[in-house]
Amino acid sequence: MSRTTYCDPAVCDLIAGQFVPIWVDADLRPDVNERYNLGGWPTTAFLSPDGQVLGGETYVEPSRMTRLLQRVAEAFEQRRDDIGALSDTKRSPVKDDTGGVLVEEDESLIDWLEHHVAEQFDVAHGGFGTEPKQVHAPTVQFVLKRVSVGQNNLLEVATRTLDAIAWGGLYDDVNGGVFRYCSGCDWTAPHVEKLLDINASVLELLLDGWAVLGERRYRDRAVELIRYVLDTFADHDAGGFFSSQYADTDYYSTDAMGRQTLAEPRVDRSIYSDGTAKMAGAFLHAAAAFGDSSLLEFAATSLERVVGDTYQQGHGIAHDVDGGQAVRGLLADQVFVSDSLLDLYGATDREVYLDMAQELMRFSLRALWDTHQGGFYDRVVAEDDVGLLRQPLKGFVDNCSAARVLARLSHLTEHGEFRERAVATLVSQRSGARGRGVLAASWVLAELELAE
Repeated sequence: MSRTTYCDPAVCDLIAGQFVPIWVDADLRPDVNERYNLGGWPTTAFLSPDGQVLGGETYVEPSRMTRLLQRVAEAFEQRRDDIGALSDTKRSPVKDDTGGVLVEEDESLIDWLEHHVAEQFDVAHGGFGTEPKQVHAPTVQFVLKRVSVGQNNLLEVATRTLDAIAWGGLYDDVNGGVFRYCSGCDWTAPHVEKLLDINASVLELLLDGWAVLGERRYRDRAVELIRYVLDTFADHDAGGFFSSQYADTDYYSTDAMGRQTLAEPRVDRSIYSDGTAKMAGAFLHAAAAFGDSSLLEFAATSLERVVGDTYQQGHGIAHDVDGGQAVRGLLADQVFVSDSLLDLYGATDREVYLDMAQELMRFSLRALWDTHQGGFYDRVVAEDDVGLLRQPLKGFVDNCSAARVLARLSHLTEHGEFRERAVATLVSQRSGARGRGVLAASWVLAELELAE
């Protein structure tokens, strides 16, 4: 839209005359994206002066945008004293009505998920559901974990889904790397942006697939993917991983020979704590699988950069490693950096990594814990926050990830509080687990970690 709608003179005139435009980088501010995204990227949201959502859409072409701007301006002028009536997209903090402790039902949730995954499995094309086709990493991890303990009824689900991810339209066979998602149910028509965290997830899945299924092709694909990551995403000067490679439909629609005449799509060189931590964790997994110390060393350098550049005692990890516009205290950053630090501790036995993982999760427990219903809010609310940023949210996947990290800490330290809070976190999210469909796997994986 920046090259079409927001370059249109009529649109620009309307915005300049009657609106206050605010552009938000969804990667830099995932907390804003979580609250104001209206179903996809790009999102155009119309807000009241106090930050409430009056309405909005995703992509809007220029002529329709002019009409939309005029209608919103007219409605606001006529009803500015009744903003509440205009607002049709108010969002509230997540409230969970569960309580108590984990009981026998836990195993039934595993059984339910096995049945649901098999039910949602796309027999014709692999993956889950129809379109769009996405990686669904926790679900595939769950399936592989169940196959590893003898649940061979899920073997076809595991192999066909992993093969579709690694050899379907999601994977760039020419340059390497994994695209964002595929619009077609048969893993065709990819959205050709390459995101760091998706590539990290697929690398983990390929390594798990090799370990569980014993198929060398998964190992070979993992090696190719690592090569792409090192060539494209790795900051070899200071450590860390860049966030994404831009979508360029013209470039990716050409064959290998045609691409030689074109410039490769630009890389967004922003380095974010959660994304770098996820890829560092995948590199540590690969280092162990391949016996490659160079991957371990780069992962260690990357995590040390995140901690060294962004950590403030009592305030946790910041999101933007470059620090220019850093938002601090996001749950996802604390959780995923902690998780990879525990992996690094397991690979090196250096207590400093275990200590920092504990520090980040203790910060999360102090600053982000819901003292009434358990579980974690997604961010620290600041005094100068406005609009929906004043409403903390409790994200399902991030809470499940936090529970899994707390479970790991409880095993490593034998501190009872870590286990107690892991249980409470899972309890806080249990009522919504089945409503997540196959993504309930995030909850089950955390529960299995707790039970080990």
